[in-house]
Amino acid sequence: MVVSEALLLMPSRPRASEATFERLYDAHRREVFRWALRFGGGRATWAEDVTHDAFMKLWQHLSRVDTETDVGGWLYRVTANLALSRLRRDRSFTSLVTRFFTDEEEAAESADVEVTLKEEARAALEALRALPPREAMVLTMKVMDGKSQREIAEALSMSEGYVSKLAARGWDRLRAAGWEVPDAA
Repeated sequence: MVVSEALLLMPSRPRASEATFERLYDAHRREVFRWALRFGGGRATWAEDVTHDAFMKLWQHLSRVDTETDVGGWLYRVTANLALSRLRRDRSFTSLVTRFFTDEEEAAESADVEVTLKEEARAALEALRALPPREAMVLTMKVMDGKSQREIAEALSMSEGYVSKLAARGWDRLRAAGWEVPDAA
């Protein structure tokens, strides 16, 4: 959706807010979409919906958000929370996990290797789909986004201890499913 179309659907605001919103949208839309795409396991339509919802939240809270310093962090937290809520609703977590379960340096030099990697990635997706949404979200944020336990806790409004517990449970479930995962949860 184009910004001007989105603005037509929103409650009226002063012109200065529109200009600020458009500037922030232009500056952050690709990044928010990328996060949503990752949280949604590569589903572009799903990511577009989450991205739209994140910017609707920004519009609603524009007067309370410090638009000059940490909009990126605010949008990351909102995107993560919206994605988690959506994952809970549809219980269908997928991710681009070839990076998570395979070594990136293992280049698919032959068709056989590429097919094997795709099959392993498909199996890994099934293992992640089996995780409860919170565990899946925490592991995705930790592994794919490189977020610390503290950053995940802040983004999801959870305690660091609870994030640690969810990560440990997720790792344990993946190990029990036969996956080799890092020792440090």
